[in-house]
Amino acid sequence: MDTVMKQLDNIKVKALEILTAYGFKILMSFVILIVGLKVIKYLVKLIEKFLNKSKVDVSLSKFLLSATRLILKILLGIIIMENLAIPTTSLIAVIGATGIGVGMALQGSLANLTGGILILLLRPFKVGDFIEEKAFGHEGIVEDIQVFYTTLRTRDNKVITVPNGSLSNSSIINHSTMDIRRVDLTFGVAYEEDTFAVKRAIKEVIEKHALILKDREPYINISEHGDSSVNFAVLVWCKTKDYLQVKFDLIEQIKIKFDEENISIPYPHMDVNIVNNEGKIAK
Repeated sequence: MDTVMKQLDNIKVKALEILTAYGFKILMSFVILIVGLKVIKYLVKLIEKFLNKSKVDVSLSKFLLSATRLILKILLGIIIMENLAIPTTSLIAVIGATGIGVGMALQGSLANLTGGILILLLRPFKVGDFIEEKAFGHEGIVEDIQVFYTTLRTRDNKVITVPNGSLSNSSIINHSTMDIRRVDLTFGVAYEEDTFAVKRAIKEVIEKHALILKDREPYINISEHGDSSVNFAVLVWCKTKDYLQVKFDLIEQIKIKFDEENISIPYPHMDVNIVNNEGKIAK
């Protein structure tokens, strides 16, 4: 019993010595943590206000705020360890070695991270742009550019999440970069139709369409002598936001105009001959 009491007394003495030696440092570290987190929150808000006033791209702004918050918290952790007299040099070496191993295991994620940084720095597209990427054949409006993935919203309102690694290493068509776009269409008519009458009918439809730009001359001409039709290339210009509206309007309105002018549009057909037992075509 006396031995147990002596051991308890020794534990109390050692605990008191540790508390005396490190109590103040622990208390100061706790104060530094509380104050540091508040300072980080304040600084991040200041940076956010500055970025909003500078009209920085939303995606880039989110990334910068997230990176700033992470770096400041890491610095705060180092300050607290220094206050507790924890050897940070050895800790950093361990973290570095661990990071190498984790990095090898997460090569795909690191590729996506690098791709996200490149996208945010080089800005081949931004939130709100309509893009088409060739790696997987996806297309849609850019909803969000995150560090690892980019989110697209398709025309039929589906959401596609594309890895930034593939986006940064594939060809991307940005349909929203330019203010105006050209609408390219092809219309086939029968060989017996009058070429000038066809061109005149198409031009009348184009001249009446309010969304087609009038300061750029439309192009209407024969592009091909097809197997069963003469194909006319029709090229007009419009604002990028009106592209789909103009495209589908012309497809419909030119068809209606051809019907009014009795201009025939050929379609594929097949002749079927039935042969009887005597090898002759049945009538």
